Amino acid sequence: MKQCPFWLIIVLIVLGSTKLHAQSDSIFDVSTVSSSEHLAPYSVIIPDSEHSYSFASVLANDSIKSTGFTPENEIPYLDFTRSSYWMLLDLKNRSSLEQSFYVELARPLTNKVNLYILNQSNQLIESFETGDDFTFNTRPYQDRRFIFPINFPPQTQYKLVVKTTSDGEILKLPIHLWRIDAFTQFSIKENFLLGLYYGLFLLVFILFTFFGIALKERIYFYFVSYVFLLGLFQFSLDGFAFQYLWPGLPWLGNHAILLFAALSLISMLYYVREYLGKFQRHKRYFKGYNVFIILTLVSLLLSLTTGMIYATIFPILNGLSFIVVIYFLFGLYFKYKEGNKPEVAVAIAFVSLSLGAVVFITANVNIIKSEFLATNALKISSAIELTFLSLAMAGRYRKTQNEKVEAQEQAFKRLEEINFLKNKQTEELEQQVKERTQEIREKNEVLQVQNEEILNSILYAKRLQNATLPSEKTMVQLFKDSAVLYRPKDIVSGDFYWMEEVDDLVFFAVADCTGHGVPGAMLSVFGNNALNRCINEYKLREPGKILDTLTELVELSLTKNNSEVSDGMDISLCVWDKGSKLSYAGAYNPLYIIRNGELLETKADKQPIGKYITRVLYTTHEFDLQEGDSIYLFSDGYADQFGGPKGKKLKYSAFKQYLLELNHLESSKISDELGRRFDIWKEGVEQIDDVCLMNVKF
Repeated sequence: MKQCPFWLIIVLIVLGSTKLHAQSDSIFDVSTVSSSEHLAPYSVIIPDSEHSYSFASVLANDSIKSTGFTPENEIPYLDFTRSSYWMLLDLKNRSSLEQSFYVELARPLTNKVNLYILNQSNQLIESFETGDDFTFNTRPYQDRRFIFPINFPPQTQYKLVVKTTSDGEILKLPIHLWRIDAFTQFSIKENFLLGLYYGLFLLVFILFTFFGIALKERIYFYFVSYVFLLGLFQFSLDGFAFQYLWPGLPWLGNHAILLFAALSLISMLYYVREYLGKFQRHKRYFKGYNVFIILTLVSLLLSLTTGMIYATIFPILNGLSFIVVIYFLFGLYFKYKEGNKPEVAVAIAFVSLSLGAVVFITANVNIIKSEFLATNALKISSAIELTFLSLAMAGRYRKTQNEKVEAQEQAFKRLEEINFLKNKQTEELEQQVKERTQEIREKNEVLQVQNEEILNSILYAKRLQNATLPSEKTMVQLFKDSAVLYRPKDIVSGDFYWMEEVDDLVFFAVADCTGHGVPGAMLSVFGNNALNRCINEYKLREPGKILDTLTELVELSLTKNNSEVSDGMDISLCVWDKGSKLSYAGAYNPLYIIRNGELLETKADKQPIGKYITRVLYTTHEFDLQEGDSIYLFSDGYADQFGGPKGKKLKYSAFKQYLLELNHLESSKISDELGRRFDIWKEGVEQIDDVCLMNVKF
């Protein structure tokens, strides 16, 4: 027998060692992981479309294993599916130290995720059974994702067997091995960014809810409904809703995605239709919205089912959402063609949403191979959409407020006309006195008619002035118990009270303008307008700074055309944060707080709003309110009224005693009783000044 050639022996040895090395390399060494590693390319995936394989058959049956494949991507994509899939993966710790890891499996929305851990002899060490079909507390690690802890003793080999099942959604099968500290750091950064994202939704929802309440326009209701439902959709898509809102309701956890996707689409359709208004041409365009609403409602009802119908709704609702966004872009084009140029912000918002939807869908169906875009494209585009839609809605609110300011300016001009007319009539009267008595008699009838016109104008001015004052409904909405005692000396008043709500802050004040009657009323309208400018245009929130700016506006307006007017106003101004914080600043008018039967007085700065020789910045006082506290803001008209047995002033000592005696009553009863006592005190004596008092109980 011939001897085998030496070179052939060498070749066989090399080939044998290479095969052994390849077998060794097919087992992933976990000790080489520095922070994290995607392990899908080291695994075998076995489809189970009939859900017929068992854990034991997958391990033992070679014919089943032969149907498997090794994925090329780090995150295998398996399309919209109702099948089960098995993953087999061998791992080994080749180091001399114990290694601890977290294993992340599947997407947060996967229905069933089972993990089996076996030793080198295929003996089961530990198993986990969880998924969206189970309550949240079944998860071994309480996280929105499927996280499983695993420890590798030194020189230990484990086999991981994973079974996943989907109910029709897109199924992706990441198997991501994390060092524990790396996973913790990643979660902190991710949760911070997600907090900013969802914080944007919350901020826009709260802000425009208040705008909608203030303006009572349907478009704000549709907008905040869309923001709220879109936020819940994203919250569910990320797995947070199942974790925090309904952890014990797996059915809702499974159906929330389609449910909120359909509801947010319906609310967007109503919002968009309200925004576009009506077209002179293309009237049929709006019928399309009715069709989309009906289709979405049908999808919504079908999403409450299970099985094949439920699985079909996923791609249908995705496609319908994309078509709706494109349809709205056509609406913007039609609006432009009719000469109504749409806001650039709205166009940017929906163009970004449509682009984001395209990228999101194509990335999720693996046309664009980017897990970052698959996870975040819709978030980025919806954040851009929300930002620009908020800018557009804020512009609409600003336009409404400007119209309100214009109305106040018209009222101010009307008061000026009334004052001019009154002065003119006074001059005519003085001239007529110098003329013959007979001429005076002849003119009396004319003057009577003119005086009636003046009176009617002043009465009209009173209605205009009252329109600028806060309504009783507004006070009831902002405070649980409040009232105002308002007694003008003449038909119109130089005293006024003011109240606005901005950025979760309630601003309220009582002001006493120089003089009373028409001149005082003119100043009161100007003061009301200037206060609104301070908080809306100049964005001031601190009482002292508001009074500083109010002074500048008064001085600037009353010193035009090189003429100086020394008129102004005294005021007490408060800002309440709807909790326990109250801040106050005052010009001559103090603040009274009655607490536990004791009257606490905070004095105001001794300088008026208006021209003053030596002016300093106004002081802001801050208080921590207690339950049962009563706040009193007032002008000096009540305490300065003459009357009583000796015809003297009431004075502040008696005024304070009144408040202490009546403070236990409701605010409305306090106001009524103070009015009754005021009438008794001044009986037979003319009222010398306007009276205004505001009481708020906390």
